[in-house]
Amino acid sequence: MFDYYVNTMVVRLLFIAFFLTLFSCKKADTAKNEADNELKGEYFSIIEFAQDQWIENRGQPLGIVKKVYFNGTVDSTMTNAIEMDWASVFKVFFETDISDEKFLGQYDFSAFEEQSTTSKSFYYEAKNPKLYTRKLQIMADYFSHKITSIYIEAQKTDRIGTKNIKLFYSPLETISIHEVETSKTGDKKELRVVYEFL
Repeated sequence: MFDYYVNTMVVRLLFIAFFLTLFSCKKADTAKNEADNELKGEYFSIIEFAQDQWIENRGQPLGIVKKVYFNGTVDSTMTNAIEMDWASVFKVFFETDISDEKFLGQYDFSAFEEQSTTSKSFYYEAKNPKLYTRKLQIMADYFSHKITSIYIEAQKTDRIGTKNIKLFYSPLETISIHEVETSKTGDKKELRVVYEFL
């Protein structure tokens, strides 16, 4: 009788252990899938990243040199982070955001680790040439995983001509907005605005 009781308890314990193992494996698989999705950056948002940067650095009286290059001429002015027209900067970057679900599957994704430069690189390239945002590259520190730079290429074509945009941001170092407009008649306008943090 005692042996029967022990055997029954052992079977029950093995049965419980089996289901606990199965459940923990499912949880591990779910966590791995979520980590894989995060690594692929399918939902990476320029808007959310900019909001995080804004909250993190808000109120700092950082000096900024604004340089405007237009068709071969250069003009520079001094400003600061409090007085700067952030709305115009955010607008250009926000237009390139690919975090909406409608963009899933629209970009080829690749990731690289470079131990020599202690960096990680996440790269998106549009499959469809009609998409506005053509390329997005995110560089992050290999150890801290903090984003060190973002580079974006976008293009808009309409009946008037083509506008190519290249954007670069390195936190608290540089913001660069480079626009080249080419009309159907062949006229070309080039504007580059660079903000350098002091």
